[in-house]
Amino acid sequence: MRALAAAFAVLAAIGAEAFDSTQWLGKREMLSREAERLRAAYSNCLSNVAAPAEDVAIPLEMFPSGKAKATISAKKAMFFPETGLVWAEGVTAVRLDEDGAVVTKIEAGKCVIDRETRSGWIEGPAEVTQGRTVFRGKDVYFSSTEGYVSITRDADIVSQDLRFGGIQ
Repeated sequence: MRALAAAFAVLAAIGAEAFDSTQWLGKREMLSREAERLRAAYSNCLSNVAAPAEDVAIPLEMFPSGKAKATISAKKAMFFPETGLVWAEGVTAVRLDEDGAVVTKIEAGKCVIDRETRSGWIEGPAEVTQGRTVFRGKDVYFSSTEGYVSITRDADIVSQDLRFGGIQ
């Protein structure tokens, strides 16, 4: 038992040295400001939506074989060339494996995406399914380049990948 406690103490000390809380808090503050910028941009885009394209589907990334690796579709979408923002409604984004099986699926009611920063704001409900884990929430900020997601309201995570009673 003492050996186990000592091992955890060593791991905690190593982890404490590797984690820079000041750097993390600074990055989190920057990402929070970016979330607020996109939240405001969403409202601005929404008030300027006029005659959006309907039933839009775009392959985002392809495998060398030519098969789709990632796709996005929307019931309605509008591109704002002056800002590089895309407003969309009824969004489904899918990442596939080489055999065409879904790896990750994102569904969002309404959102705005900044193509330059590869980040966005989802207004209202969103759901991400990855494997047998589902993340749900409302008012979500995401940054693809930073690998960061912030669920502002009603966060819910359900995972069937966790095994109780031992590792499988």
